[in-house]
Amino acid sequence: LSFLDSLKVMNIIKGGDSLRMILGTQRNNLKLDEMESNLEKNAFIEKADVSIDLSGKLIIKVMQRNPVLRVYNSQRQGYYVAKNGYKMPLHENFTPRVPVASGNITETLMDSTFAKTKVLQDLLAIADYCQSDEFWRAQIEQLYVDNYLDIILIPKVGNHSIVFGSGDRLVSKFEQLKTFYFKGLNNVGWDKYKTINLKFEGQIVAERKDDAVPVTNNTTTNATNTQP
Repeated sequence: LSFLDSLKVMNIIKGGDSLRMILGTQRNNLKLDEMESNLEKNAFIEKADVSIDLSGKLIIKVMQRNPVLRVYNSQRQGYYVAKNGYKMPLHENFTPRVPVASGNITETLMDSTFAKTKVLQDLLAIADYCQSDEFWRAQIEQLYVDNYLDIILIPKVGNHSIVFGSGDRLVSKFEQLKTFYFKGLNNVGWDKYKTINLKFEGQIVAERKDDAVPVTNNTTTNATNTQP
């Protein structure tokens, strides 16, 4: 499934004129540049190429935009964001499986063509990283922005939330978290902690119901109960 099919593409190149004939029309009467322009005005199309081959066949090539994030902003408006930051409206018939971001996100679909605020850019970077990694693609399904503009990750497995903070040090945070998962949670259980905080450089703060445990990269399974 996708945002587009051949019928929708044909309707687009007709420019909304359902009676406009394409098949059987003489080559000189086909405005290929106009067809391409109509296609590329569509929010779900990144690139289009329309040509006629030597046998007279009309060749239409379309590159669809692929979202990596679905946003529900603080005004309860929804839209998608593609990898390059391009914002796309929701589609009435197709819902791609991508992480969903909600919470304190003020940016709307109409504010700009591309993601412009740091919060949305950070959310996009996190979602894109998760989509490119098999483990995180299966684990992270929701992102939430709290009132302090910290990004919270909601995993599919484990009864905890992950305080990611901003998108800074993105790769190192995910590497730290994966180490903590496999060397820590696999030993003590995935429901041991309430929150796992990645905001502090060089350590993970794993919070239980009544205490907080700072965990350094080298002592993931040997942390002491001290307040950071």
